[in-house]
Amino acid sequence: MFSWIVDNPVSSVLFFVSFVCLVQAWLLKKDFFSPVNIYCFSQCITLAVAYLKLDHAMTDFKLKTWIFWIGALVCFCAGGFLVNLVARIKSCPVNCNPCVRQYGYNWKLHVLLAFGTFLMFLVGVAGIVHTAGQLLVFVDDPAEWMTQEPRFGYFGIFFSGGPLTVLLFALSSFSRFNPVKSLRMVSRFMVVFTIIFAFLAYPNRTSLFFSIGFIIILYNYLHKRVSAFWMLFSLVFAIGAFMGISALRSQQYMGSLKKNAVNMVALLPYRYVANNYWNLDYAINPTSDMERHPPTYGIDFFSGMLEYTGMTTKIKKSNRWDSPFQESVQKRDGFNTVSYLWEVYKDWGFFGVLLVPLICGMALSVFYLRLSKPYTPRDIAFYTYFIYFVGWWFFSPSYKQGLYWFWMFLLYFVTTVCMKCLPLPANAPVLDKVSSEEEGEEQVSAQGEEGDAAGLAKPGPEGTNADV
Repeated sequence: MFSWIVDNPVSSVLFFVSFVCLVQAWLLKKDFFSPVNIYCFSQCITLAVAYLKLDHAMTDFKLKTWIFWIGALVCFCAGGFLVNLVARIKSCPVNCNPCVRQYGYNWKLHVLLAFGTFLMFLVGVAGIVHTAGQLLVFVDDPAEWMTQEPRFGYFGIFFSGGPLTVLLFALSSFSRFNPVKSLRMVSRFMVVFTIIFAFLAYPNRTSLFFSIGFIIILYNYLHKRVSAFWMLFSLVFAIGAFMGISALRSQQYMGSLKKNAVNMVALLPYRYVANNYWNLDYAINPTSDMERHPPTYGIDFFSGMLEYTGMTTKIKKSNRWDSPFQESVQKRDGFNTVSYLWEVYKDWGFFGVLLVPLICGMALSVFYLRLSKPYTPRDIAFYTYFIYFVGWWFFSPSYKQGLYWFWMFLLYFVTTVCMKCLPLPANAPVLDKVSSEEEGEEQVSAQGEEGDAAGLAKPGPEGTNADV
């Protein structure tokens, strides 16, 4: 053990920091999904894995790379600590508040709109079946259809909405948040069905991780804290799922049972993580014979917002900028993802590498403080959405994907409309189709106590909501 630590000092330190992030959430009862904790954990554990150097493409970081990575980490954490310090000075709560049932939210409309996104997802599935002849998991060679070149046109955009559908249905699946039992049952079924159906239609790792990640984060806030054990189990599951999907997508190699093919699939999870860091080091420290990517002066920063207008593609081509597949910074062909720090650097330069994480750390911490008070479905939906992307920053700067801006718009629309279009006034126990007599008696008792305190003959739905 000691010899391994001596041979891998960088990985040892980073694994230790990742372990501390888990332990403080386990022993100190801290929230694992707080902005600072999730940023430190995701960045440290992925770089620790990369620094195992299981592939010769991963080499030691140059000094400039270390300055960027450590500087961004410190600035993000400083932004979060600064917001917490100001909140404590003003005697504002900083710990996450337990969720309460949302009687003043139109859950029927929410589920109906979630079915609307599911129908858009089905349009994408229909396009895949029409083009490929059947669901991709059943074709002879799935890898032939799963390439960088778009094979399904706009149907791919509709199909990619599967994780958004899962997020909306998962939001209404928890009894501590949604008081209507029948809608909870329908939502739970749709969560499982959508994940399975999406995998059968297009066995994609990113969509699967999106869906599972959203569920875990919502479970943490709307049911009970996720333990360190389950976080480790999720990591093991992710590695297993990655290898399984990789084998499925490369089954023509696995059929021959060649040793190098088996090793290639086994190393794919490592390369999937490590290539983001070897590409980062390669991109910001170009060799003398490598053409440096031109600075975008902040213009490409907004490419995700404008992607579906057609402007993004024209601007990139006219200025010879990379597409989302990062053509100029691939140290090895086929491994084209890179840490978000590269995108920030080419958009805003060195000061952007420090300033953007600082601003994001502050903004997300301010958003997190909203969870220290009774929060609405919109609050928790957006925090789940944003914090997942923070954990994914080692892999991709999500803000440069037009699809994710479209999801954000739909998420805001659904949760806002359901807050505005409230159901007809009624007592909360009528809205709550509870399954047990004990739960119903608790609600009636809570209403009676509040009615006596206020001197009212008939308590309204607001009083019930405050007690629950």
